[in-house]
Amino acid sequence: MAFCRNVCSRITRRKPLYSDEKLFETPLKRSLGTFQLCIMGMGAMFGSGLYVLTGVQAKEVTGPAIILSYVIAAVAATLSAMCYVEFACRIPRTGSAYTFAYISLGELWAFVIGWDLILEYVITAAALASSITGYMDNLTGYAFRNFTVEVLMDGQLWDVPFIAPYPNVFAPVAVIVVTLFVIMGADVSSWVTAICMTVNFGVIAVIVVMGFMNADISNWEDYGGFVPYGTSGVIAGAATLFFSFVGFDAIAMANEETVNPRQSIPRATVIAILFTAICYILASAVLTLVVPYTELDELSAFASVFQARGIEWARWVVGVGALCAMFSALAMNLYCTPRSIYAMASDGLLFSCLSTVNSYFRVPIYATLFAMFFVTIPATFVPLPELVEFISIGVLFGYAFVAGAMILLRYGPDILREDSEDGLEMPSLGQQAPDATNQRAVDDNSALLDTTSAHTPGALKHRFRSTPLLRELGRFDPGSTVMVSLLCSVFFTFCTLALAEHATKELAAGEWWVILLLILFSFCAVGTFLIIPLHYQNRDTGEYYRVPWVPLIPWLSIVCNIVLILKLREVTLLRYLIWLVAGLTIYSIYGYRHSKLGRSLQRNDSPEEHRSDEGAAGSSATYMSVYTN
Repeated sequence: MAFCRNVCSRITRRKPLYSDEKLFETPLKRSLGTFQLCIMGMGAMFGSGLYVLTGVQAKEVTGPAIILSYVIAAVAATLSAMCYVEFACRIPRTGSAYTFAYISLGELWAFVIGWDLILEYVITAAALASSITGYMDNLTGYAFRNFTVEVLMDGQLWDVPFIAPYPNVFAPVAVIVVTLFVIMGADVSSWVTAICMTVNFGVIAVIVVMGFMNADISNWEDYGGFVPYGTSGVIAGAATLFFSFVGFDAIAMANEETVNPRQSIPRATVIAILFTAICYILASAVLTLVVPYTELDELSAFASVFQARGIEWARWVVGVGALCAMFSALAMNLYCTPRSIYAMASDGLLFSCLSTVNSYFRVPIYATLFAMFFVTIPATFVPLPELVEFISIGVLFGYAFVAGAMILLRYGPDILREDSEDGLEMPSLGQQAPDATNQRAVDDNSALLDTTSAHTPGALKHRFRSTPLLRELGRFDPGSTVMVSLLCSVFFTFCTLALAEHATKELAAGEWWVILLLILFSFCAVGTFLIIPLHYQNRDTGEYYRVPWVPLIPWLSIVCNIVLILKLREVTLLRYLIWLVAGLTIYSIYGYRHSKLGRSLQRNDSPEEHRSDEGAAGSSATYMSVYTN
């Protein structure tokens, strides 16, 4: 039993939160401003979604109402982005969701989320590299494919499940070229992305202007009207188009390389999502106004629309825009992947060599090269449809975890405040430090009964302690009831949505047991959620962005992600499970034993560790690692 308790305590240990002075210490180069962050965020979001997903969804799922689907998808993305922004402002360190989880959920959950992020970025980068070569192949009359099949393979195609019929030998070239820019540093990557985005915005401007000049409003009135597939089609379209906004977390990933992250990150995130949504909405409106949605070409929607109007040069304009969009998105994914690896390696959860920072470019050099190699394998051998489907699972789980961590951070009494002593955990309820308005310490009993005591985060609010039905909640440790309530609410919400998704025939037939279960699960989901706001939040008044209406907004974000997860195929979930098992194996063999936080706690020292910062010539210097949580 003692061994089990020791293991459980180690895998749930959390990183402490240091003062602002130490939080901003970093071996990386802080050089990014709001404009550069905006460009990076939009560059990550403007992938192949606009040029591929829009045509498919408009023709088969939404019709002209695709603009409503984009609005819903933008709102759902904003809910997730708000949680990322508060974490990134409060903790200006790289690692994104991984670092955020290390504060509020514990080491094991942090490793799972970090491993999840690596999957997301690697598969997305591989899909973009494959798309780039595919688009160039289309523009050149499939010269790349013909060369590979006829010259390199002598006309013999592979017939292996889940493997492409021929290797995409030019995809690694795209990955290597982009990696060279990424190695030069965040500021170089952002300016290269800015150039690509400038070209892409010019292409979108041409599409919108030429489109409205050739628009025919009857295309929104005929062919079934503006919403030919009904409300369900609009929602189904939003579920797919949500992934057109994936990439805003690149802004949060760059917070350790941002000059003033607490001002720049909120502004950049809002501007990037808003501007991206406007471009998507205008372009999709043009698509369905110029020709009827039933006549769209799914593979090259924008090019075919203008060709139908006799504008032959549009094929090349759209091709250039698509290539620039995918190039910038690939650059951002190859930027984020090594930062995720670097953050985990710096904490000892992955191999320490991956935390080496180049002294000249001040980037995690080995993590970048490892990411480049890791991306080239699926980009070369895995077909694009398989890659695209696998992207979603990592994204959704990561967003859901961050939203849950946001709630626990607000209601967690054992999470350090920024003004706490270095290396010391926040006092427990029985060891509460004197409050500014109440200089006496409170003990466990008086904290439950004395309405004049400090408002302990995670404790039941005083006005509910006299209610017989709620009185027992006040006897639990602060924060524990919130955590249990959140887990129960997520579980019952998942059951409710899964039942609604997979028992539609029974619900339509009026099966009593399905209706009863649906009502029961819904009641339990809402009831357990409503327990959370009965407790005190922490009263941190730091001058940075804070998500409003907590816990409602993070909970709605979790619900949106659950809805989208339930749209995935079972084989995708199985693949994710295999990836997760591989990651947990690495953690159990290496990360559990080499965790720097675990070692420092074993020595009863302040959890400060040294990272190595090796130069290009192999020389090394040490710098103080700051645990930010």
